[in-house]
Amino acid sequence: MTTNDFIQHSNNDSNQGSSEKVGEKNAEAIERVGSEIEQPSGEKRLTSNVKAGGCAAKLSATELKQILAGLPKSKNPNLLTGIDNFEDAAVYKLSDDLAIIESVDFFPPLVDDPYLYGQIAACNALSDIYAMGGKPIMALAIFAFPTCDYPLSVASEILRGGADQVARADALLTGGHSIQSPETVYGLSVTGLIHPDEVLTNSGARAGDKIIMTKALGTGVSLLALKAALLSQAEQGQLFSALTTLNDRTLEVARTVDIHACTDVTGFGLIGHIHEMAKGSKLAARMNVSALRFLSSVLNFAKQGLVPAGAYSNRKSFEASVSYIKDLPLEVSDLLYDPQTSGGLLFAVAEPDSQRVLRSLADAGIEATDIGQFIEGIPGHIDVVIN
Repeated sequence: MTTNDFIQHSNNDSNQGSSEKVGEKNAEAIERVGSEIEQPSGEKRLTSNVKAGGCAAKLSATELKQILAGLPKSKNPNLLTGIDNFEDAAVYKLSDDLAIIESVDFFPPLVDDPYLYGQIAACNALSDIYAMGGKPIMALAIFAFPTCDYPLSVASEILRGGADQVARADALLTGGHSIQSPETVYGLSVTGLIHPDEVLTNSGARAGDKIIMTKALGTGVSLLALKAALLSQAEQGQLFSALTTLNDRTLEVARTVDIHACTDVTGFGLIGHIHEMAKGSKLAARMNVSALRFLSSVLNFAKQGLVPAGAYSNRKSFEASVSYIKDLPLEVSDLLYDPQTSGGLLFAVAEPDSQRVLRSLADAGIEATDIGQFIEGIPGHIDVVIN
Protein backbone atom coordinates (compact mmCIF):
# COMPACT_ATOMS: atom_id res chain seq x y z
CA MET A 1 0.00 0.00 0.00
CA THR A 2 1.40 3.40 -0.94
CA THR A 3 1.48 6.30 1.51
CA ASN A 4 -1.17 8.10 -0.52
CA ASP A 5 -3.44 5.05 -0.52
CA PHE A 6 -3.06 4.69 3.23
CA ILE A 7 -3.77 8.36 3.86
CA GLN A 8 -6.93 8.25 1.73
CA HIS A 9 -8.07 5.03 3.38
CA SER A 10 -7.41 6.28 6.90
CA ASN A 11 -8.62 9.88 6.77
CA ASN A 12 -12.23 8.96 7.33
CA ASP A 13 -11.71 6.86 10.44
CA SER A 14 -9.05 8.79 12.36
CA ASN A 15 -9.99 10.76 15.45
CA GLN A 16 -6.83 12.65 16.24
CA GLY A 17 -7.81 14.29 19.52
CA SER A 18 -9.13 11.25 21.37
CA SER A 19 -6.71 8.78 19.79
CA GLU A 20 -3.68 10.88 20.65
CA LYS A 21 -4.73 11.13 24.29
CA VAL A 22 -5.25 7.37 24.58
CA GLY A 23 -2.03 6.64 22.71
CA GLU A 24 0.08 8.84 24.94
CA LYS A 25 -1.39 7.27 28.07
CA ASN A 26 -0.73 3.74 26.86
CA ALA A 27 2.63 4.17 25.11
CA GLU A 28 4.81 3.41 28.14
CA ALA A 29 2.54 0.52 29.15
CA ILE A 30 2.92 -1.05 25.71
CA GLU A 31 6.70 -0.76 25.95
CA ARG A 32 6.69 -2.27 29.45
CA VAL A 33 4.50 -5.24 28.52
CA GLY A 34 6.70 -6.00 25.51
CA SER A 35 9.79 -6.05 27.71
CA GLU A 36 8.21 -8.49 30.15
CA ILE A 37 7.70 -11.24 27.55
CA GLU A 38 10.13 -14.01 28.52
CA GLN A 39 12.59 -15.52 26.09
CA PRO A 40 12.02 -19.18 25.17
CA SER A 41 15.14 -20.11 27.15
CA GLY A 42 13.72 -18.53 30.29
CA GLU A 43 16.69 -16.16 30.52
CA LYS A 44 16.14 -12.54 31.40
CA ARG A 45 15.70 -10.36 28.34
CA LEU A 46 18.28 -7.67 27.72
CA THR A 47 15.40 -5.16 27.39
CA SER A 48 13.55 -6.37 30.49
CA ASN A 49 14.49 -3.44 32.75
CA VAL A 50 14.58 -0.82 30.00
CA LYS A 51 12.00 1.97 30.10
CA ALA A 52 12.91 3.15 26.60
CA GLY A 53 15.55 1.80 24.26
CA GLY A 54 17.61 3.29 21.46
CA CYS A 55 17.17 6.95 20.58
CA ALA A 56 13.65 6.85 22.04
CA ALA A 57 15.42 7.16 25.41
CA LYS A 58 16.69 10.66 24.63
CA LEU A 59 15.58 13.65 26.63
CA SER A 60 13.02 15.64 24.70
CA ALA A 61 14.12 18.75 22.81
CA THR A 62 12.10 20.92 25.20
CA GLU A 63 13.76 19.40 28.27
CA LEU A 64 17.20 19.62 26.69
CA LYS A 65 16.79 23.31 25.87
CA GLN A 66 15.86 24.05 29.49
CA ILE A 67 18.83 22.09 30.81
CA LEU A 68 21.34 23.73 28.46
CA ALA A 69 19.97 27.27 28.79
CA GLY A 70 22.14 28.19 31.76
CA LEU A 71 25.38 26.64 30.54
CA PRO A 72 28.15 28.94 29.33
CA LYS A 73 28.87 28.72 25.61
CA SER A 74 32.39 27.81 24.59
CA LYS A 75 33.99 30.46 22.41
CA ASN A 76 37.16 29.85 20.44
CA PRO A 77 38.05 30.86 16.90
CA ASN A 78 39.04 27.27 16.17
CA LEU A 79 35.72 25.83 17.37
CA LEU A 80 33.80 25.56 14.11
CA THR A 81 30.66 23.94 15.58
CA GLY A 82 29.54 23.39 19.16
CA ILE A 83 26.24 23.00 21.00
CA ASP A 84 24.49 25.71 19.00
CA ASN A 85 21.46 24.56 16.99
CA PHE A 86 21.83 20.95 18.21
CA GLU A 87 24.62 20.10 15.76
CA ASP A 88 25.43 16.41 15.46
CA ALA A 89 29.02 16.85 16.63
CA ALA A 90 31.66 19.40 17.61
CA VAL A 91 34.34 20.37 15.10
CA TYR A 92 37.69 21.87 16.12
CA LYS A 93 40.12 23.31 13.59
CA LEU A 94 43.70 22.11 14.09
CA SER A 95 45.20 23.73 11.00
CA ASP A 96 44.14 25.31 7.74
CA ASP A 97 43.66 21.87 6.19
CA LEU A 98 42.66 19.68 9.15
CA ALA A 99 39.90 19.63 11.76
CA ILE A 100 38.75 16.97 14.22
CA ILE A 101 35.14 15.98 14.80
CA GLU A 102 34.10 14.82 18.27
CA SER A 103 30.82 13.10 19.12
CA VAL A 104 29.37 10.80 21.75
CA ASP A 105 26.23 8.67 21.59
CA PHE A 106 24.89 5.86 23.77
CA PHE A 107 21.56 4.34 24.79
CA PRO A 108 19.88 1.39 26.55
CA PRO A 109 19.14 -1.86 24.68
CA LEU A 110 16.47 -1.80 21.99
CA VAL A 111 16.76 -5.49 21.06
CA ASP A 112 17.50 -8.59 23.11
CA ASP A 113 20.33 -9.94 20.97
CA PRO A 114 23.49 -8.47 22.59
CA TYR A 115 25.65 -8.59 19.45
CA LEU A 116 22.94 -6.87 17.38
CA TYR A 117 22.47 -4.25 20.11
CA GLY A 118 26.19 -3.47 20.02
CA GLN A 119 26.10 -3.17 16.23
CA ILE A 120 23.15 -0.79 16.26
CA ALA A 121 24.52 1.44 19.02
CA ALA A 122 27.88 1.73 17.31
CA CYS A 123 26.30 2.41 13.91
CA ASN A 124 24.18 5.15 15.46
CA ALA A 125 27.22 6.77 17.13
CA LEU A 126 29.34 6.66 13.98
CA SER A 127 26.54 8.34 12.04
CA ASP A 128 27.19 11.68 13.75
CA ILE A 129 30.60 11.87 12.08
CA TYR A 130 29.12 11.19 8.65
CA ALA A 131 26.40 13.78 9.28
CA MET A 132 29.15 16.39 9.66
CA GLY A 133 30.76 15.25 6.40
CA GLY A 134 33.73 13.54 8.02
CA LYS A 135 35.44 10.18 8.34
CA PRO A 136 35.65 8.38 11.70
CA ILE A 137 39.16 7.31 12.69
CA MET A 138 38.92 6.28 16.34
CA ALA A 139 36.31 5.33 18.94
CA LEU A 140 36.13 4.75 22.70
CA ALA A 141 33.42 2.56 24.22
CA ILE A 142 31.02 3.75 26.91
CA PHE A 143 29.54 0.80 28.80
CA ALA A 144 27.27 0.39 31.83
CA PHE A 145 26.31 -3.17 32.71
CA PRO A 146 24.56 -5.04 35.57
CA THR A 147 26.90 -8.00 36.09
CA CYS A 148 24.53 -9.51 38.67
CA ASP A 149 21.71 -9.81 36.11
CA TYR A 150 23.46 -11.24 33.05
CA PRO A 151 26.43 -13.51 32.34
CA LEU A 152 29.63 -11.77 31.27
CA SER A 153 29.29 -13.41 27.87
CA VAL A 154 26.40 -11.01 27.18
CA ALA A 155 28.69 -8.04 27.87
CA SER A 156 31.33 -9.52 25.59
CA GLU A 157 28.83 -9.89 22.75
CA ILE A 158 27.65 -6.28 23.08
CA LEU A 159 31.22 -5.03 22.87
CA ARG A 160 32.01 -7.39 19.98
CA GLY A 161 29.05 -6.10 17.99
CA GLY A 162 30.22 -2.54 18.47
CA ALA A 163 33.83 -3.38 17.64
CA ASP A 164 32.82 -5.06 14.39
CA GLN A 165 30.92 -1.95 13.28
CA VAL A 166 33.87 0.30 14.09
CA ALA A 167 36.07 -1.99 11.99
CA ARG A 168 33.57 -1.81 9.10
CA ALA A 169 33.88 1.97 9.29
CA ASP A 170 37.65 1.55 8.87
CA ALA A 171 38.22 3.11 12.27
CA LEU A 172 39.98 1.93 15.42
CA LEU A 173 38.38 0.96 18.73
CA THR A 174 41.05 2.00 21.19
CA GLY A 175 39.52 1.56 24.66
CA GLY A 176 36.70 2.96 26.75
CA HIS A 177 35.16 3.05 30.19
CA SER A 178 32.73 0.74 32.01
CA ILE A 179 30.71 0.90 35.22
CA GLN A 180 28.21 -1.22 37.13
CA SER A 181 24.64 -0.06 36.55
CA PRO A 182 21.09 -1.38 37.10
CA GLU A 183 20.43 -0.67 33.39
CA THR A 184 22.62 -1.63 30.46
CA VAL A 185 23.90 1.30 28.40
CA TYR A 186 26.33 1.12 25.48
CA GLY A 187 27.68 3.56 22.94
CA LEU A 188 30.78 5.25 21.59
CA SER A 189 32.73 8.45 21.75
CA VAL A 190 33.95 8.91 18.18
CA THR A 191 36.71 11.04 16.68
CA GLY A 192 36.68 11.92 13.00
CA LEU A 193 38.71 13.98 10.57
CA ILE A 194 37.67 16.55 7.98
CA HIS A 195 39.02 19.50 6.04
CA PRO A 196 37.73 22.71 7.70
CA ASP A 197 36.25 23.90 4.42
CA GLU A 198 34.27 20.67 3.96
CA VAL A 199 32.38 20.63 7.27
CA LEU A 200 28.64 20.03 6.86
CA THR A 201 26.29 21.59 9.40
CA ASN A 202 22.53 21.47 9.80
CA SER A 203 22.28 25.23 9.30
CA GLY A 204 23.53 25.90 5.79
CA ALA A 205 20.39 25.27 3.73
CA ARG A 206 19.38 27.86 1.11
CA ALA A 207 15.95 28.90 -0.07
CA GLY A 208 14.87 26.59 -2.88
CA ASP A 209 17.06 23.67 -1.73
CA LYS A 210 15.54 20.23 -2.03
CA ILE A 211 15.36 18.02 1.07
CA ILE A 212 16.73 14.53 0.37
CA MET A 213 16.05 11.69 2.83
CA THR A 214 17.74 8.28 2.67
CA LYS A 215 16.65 5.49 5.05
CA ALA A 216 12.93 4.70 5.41
CA LEU A 217 11.10 5.93 8.51
CA GLY A 218 9.49 3.99 11.32
CA THR A 219 12.21 2.35 13.43
CA GLY A 220 10.61 3.48 16.70
CA VAL A 221 7.25 1.95 15.83
CA SER A 222 8.90 -1.17 14.37
CA LEU A 223 10.95 -1.73 17.52
CA LEU A 224 7.81 -1.46 19.64
CA ALA A 225 6.11 -4.02 17.37
CA LEU A 226 9.19 -6.23 17.74
CA LYS A 227 8.84 -6.11 21.54
CA ALA A 228 5.25 -7.23 21.14
CA ALA A 229 6.37 -10.11 18.87
CA LEU A 230 4.35 -8.73 15.93
CA LEU A 231 7.10 -8.42 13.29
CA SER A 232 7.42 -11.13 10.65
CA GLN A 233 10.86 -12.51 9.82
CA ALA A 234 10.93 -10.40 6.66
CA GLU A 235 9.99 -7.26 8.60
CA GLN A 236 12.66 -8.00 11.20
CA GLY A 237 15.24 -8.40 8.45
CA GLN A 238 14.29 -5.07 6.92
CA LEU A 239 14.42 -3.33 10.32
CA PHE A 240 17.77 -4.81 11.37
CA SER A 241 19.31 -4.03 7.99
CA ALA A 242 18.30 -0.38 8.34
CA LEU A 243 19.58 -0.19 11.92
CA THR A 244 23.00 -1.67 11.13
CA THR A 245 23.76 0.00 7.78
CA LEU A 246 26.44 2.66 8.06
CA ASN A 247 25.91 6.03 6.37
CA ASP A 248 29.46 6.10 5.00
CA ARG A 249 28.63 5.08 1.45
CA THR A 250 25.61 7.41 1.40
CA LEU A 251 27.82 10.37 2.30
CA GLU A 252 30.45 9.40 -0.25
CA VAL A 253 27.92 9.27 -3.09
CA ALA A 254 26.00 12.37 -1.99
CA ARG A 255 29.17 14.46 -1.91
CA THR A 256 29.39 14.21 -5.68
CA VAL A 257 27.16 17.31 -5.54
CA ASP A 258 27.39 20.41 -3.33
CA ILE A 259 25.61 19.63 -0.05
CA HIS A 260 24.50 22.82 1.69
CA ALA A 261 23.32 21.28 4.98
CA CYS A 262 23.19 17.82 6.49
CA THR A 263 22.07 15.93 9.58
CA ASP A 264 20.99 12.41 10.43
CA VAL A 265 17.44 11.51 11.47
CA THR A 266 17.47 10.19 15.02
CA GLY A 267 15.67 10.70 18.31
CA PHE A 268 13.82 13.95 17.53
CA GLY A 269 12.08 12.32 14.55
CA LEU A 270 11.85 13.60 10.99
CA ILE A 271 9.91 16.73 11.97
CA GLY A 272 12.36 17.62 14.72
CA HIS A 273 15.40 17.36 12.50
CA ILE A 274 13.86 19.28 9.60
CA HIS A 275 12.82 21.95 12.11
CA GLU A 276 16.41 22.22 13.38
CA MET A 277 17.78 22.51 9.83
CA ALA A 278 15.21 25.13 8.86
CA LYS A 279 15.59 27.18 12.03
CA GLY A 280 19.39 27.10 11.87
CA SER A 281 19.24 28.15 8.23
CA LYS A 282 16.71 30.93 9.00
CA LEU A 283 14.24 29.33 6.60
CA ALA A 284 10.91 27.51 6.62
CA ALA A 285 10.30 24.13 4.98
CA ARG A 286 7.60 22.40 3.01
CA MET A 287 7.44 18.61 3.37
CA ASN A 288 5.49 16.30 1.07
CA VAL A 289 4.11 13.37 3.05
CA SER A 290 3.27 11.49 -0.14
CA ALA A 291 6.98 11.19 -0.93
CA LEU A 292 7.94 9.55 2.37
CA ARG A 293 9.06 5.93 2.57
CA PHE A 294 8.15 3.85 5.60
CA LEU A 295 9.36 0.48 6.86
CA SER A 296 6.96 -2.39 6.19
CA SER A 297 3.72 -2.41 8.19
CA VAL A 298 4.58 0.59 10.41
CA LEU A 299 1.53 2.56 9.25
CA ASN A 300 -0.70 -0.31 10.37
CA PHE A 301 1.18 -0.75 13.64
CA ALA A 302 0.91 2.97 14.39
CA LYS A 303 -2.79 2.85 13.62
CA GLN A 304 -3.11 0.09 16.25
CA GLY A 305 -1.49 2.38 18.84
CA LEU A 306 2.04 0.93 18.77
CA VAL A 307 3.68 4.33 19.03
CA PRO A 308 6.65 4.90 21.40
CA ALA A 309 6.33 7.47 24.14
CA GLY A 310 9.18 9.44 22.56
CA ALA A 311 6.93 10.29 19.61
CA TYR A 312 4.56 12.12 21.93
CA SER A 313 7.46 14.04 23.50
CA ASN A 314 8.60 15.05 20.03
CA ARG A 315 5.09 16.14 19.10
CA LYS A 316 4.92 18.35 22.20
CA SER A 317 8.33 19.85 21.42
CA PHE A 318 7.78 20.62 17.72
CA GLU A 319 4.10 20.64 16.76
CA ALA A 320 3.72 24.38 17.37
CA SER A 321 6.08 24.86 14.42
CA VAL A 322 4.08 22.60 12.07
CA SER A 323 1.01 23.26 9.97
CA TYR A 324 -0.86 20.50 8.18
CA ILE A 325 -2.22 22.02 4.97
CA LYS A 326 -4.41 18.94 4.57
CA ASP A 327 -5.65 16.79 7.43
CA LEU A 328 -3.52 13.76 8.15
CA PRO A 329 -4.55 10.52 9.85
CA LEU A 330 -3.09 10.33 13.34
CA GLU A 331 -0.95 7.29 12.49
CA VAL A 332 0.75 9.20 9.67
CA SER A 333 1.49 12.29 11.78
CA ASP A 334 2.70 10.03 14.63
CA LEU A 335 5.31 8.61 12.28
CA LEU A 336 6.55 12.10 11.46
CA TYR A 337 7.47 12.42 15.15
CA ASP A 338 8.60 8.79 15.61
CA PRO A 339 12.05 8.74 17.28
CA GLN A 340 14.47 7.11 14.86
CA THR A 341 17.50 5.08 15.83
CA SER A 342 20.45 4.82 13.43
CA GLY A 343 18.45 6.75 10.84
CA GLY A 344 19.49 7.91 7.41
CA LEU A 345 21.00 11.18 6.31
CA LEU A 346 18.89 14.24 5.59
CA PHE A 347 20.56 16.77 3.35
CA ALA A 348 19.83 19.97 1.44
CA VAL A 349 20.99 20.40 -2.15
CA ALA A 350 20.22 22.93 -4.85
CA GLU A 351 17.23 21.94 -6.98
CA PRO A 352 19.31 21.40 -10.16
CA ASP A 353 21.51 18.90 -8.25
CA SER A 354 18.67 16.95 -6.65
CA GLN A 355 17.86 14.60 -9.53
CA ARG A 356 21.54 13.96 -10.21
CA VAL A 357 22.25 12.95 -6.62
CA LEU A 358 19.12 10.80 -6.47
CA ARG A 359 20.27 8.96 -9.61
CA SER A 360 23.76 8.51 -8.19
CA LEU A 361 22.39 7.12 -4.94
CA ALA A 362 20.05 4.77 -6.80
CA ASP A 363 22.95 3.53 -8.97
CA ALA A 364 24.85 2.77 -5.75
CA GLY A 365 21.90 0.76 -4.41
CA ILE A 366 20.97 3.40 -1.82
CA GLU A 367 17.31 4.35 -1.49
CA ALA A 368 16.71 8.09 -1.31
CA THR A 369 13.77 10.42 -1.86
CA ASP A 370 13.09 14.10 -2.48
CA ILE A 371 10.66 14.87 0.36
CA GLY A 372 10.35 18.63 0.18
CA GLN A 373 12.03 22.00 -0.04
CA PHE A 374 13.41 24.80 2.09
CA ILE A 375 11.57 28.07 1.49
CA GLU A 376 11.47 31.64 2.69
CA GLY A 377 9.26 31.97 5.76
CA ILE A 378 9.18 31.81 9.54
CA PRO A 379 12.47 30.18 10.62
CA GLY A 380 11.84 26.58 11.66
CA HIS A 381 8.25 26.42 10.48
CA ILE A 382 7.19 23.35 8.47
CA ASP A 383 4.20 23.10 6.15
CA VAL A 384 3.19 19.44 5.79
CA VAL A 385 1.43 18.84 2.47
CA ILE A 386 0.05 15.87 0.52
CA ASN A 387 0.71 15.86 -3.21
